[in-house]
Amino acid sequence: MDFSTVVGVATHDMKNSVGVITAYLEDLLAQQSTAASPEAGQLLQQTLYEAQRVNGHLVQLMAMYKLERGLYPFDPEEVDLDEFAQEAASRVAPLARIKGLALEVEVDENLLGGYFDRELLLSVVTQAMFNAVRYTHSRIVLRVQGGAGALSFAIDDDGLGFPSFMLEQAFATKGINSQTGSTGLGLYFARQVALLHRREGSVGTTRLENLPSGGGRFTILLP
Repeated sequence: MDFSTVVGVATHDMKNSVGVITAYLEDLLAQQSTAASPEAGQLLQQTLYEAQRVNGHLVQLMAMYKLERGLYPFDPEEVDLDEFAQEAASRVAPLARIKGLALEVEVDENLLGGYFDRELLLSVVTQAMFNAVRYTHSRIVLRVQGGAGALSFAIDDDGLGFPSFMLEQAFATKGINSQTGSTGLGLYFARQVALLHRREGSVGTTRLENLPSGGGRFTILLP
């Protein structure tokens, strides 16, 4: 096997192991009385967040490896948008509940459905919501809306918003950022997933912005 194949296999194994660790941490937190030991509860919360973050990145690495090798079965299909949004929220709900955050889902009732690769988009939306869990103050909102020939999935938080360097660099990968230690993998992956979705000359796109009321918004738009 060449090195990239070894990396792909190793990433798959690590993803499975981290998934097991995440499940154990969720069970432990469910049993833990944070009132009796707030410090231990906070440490467990942070550990769970980091485990879910790593798991999400490993899932995305595997998808990118398969896409690059032509092994990923890119498969757009008709998707029930309300069911999709509820599933994305359910993956984040345990951590949001533990941290005392409000998690809201708003789906345009006039939309009948969407047409996209469900698993790829679910990975993008879920990871964006996990990121919002870390930076928001009290609430996260997933909004699914249509208009202007596009279907948008926006994740809002009420934190401090995105720093200027993130807004300036947008979704380019420029190595490890010295201010955060981030590689920008999640944003790069979101951009690639958006670009895979094409219709009648239009392609998907992504957007980062700060809200006038405070907080940040990540959006992925599909044609």
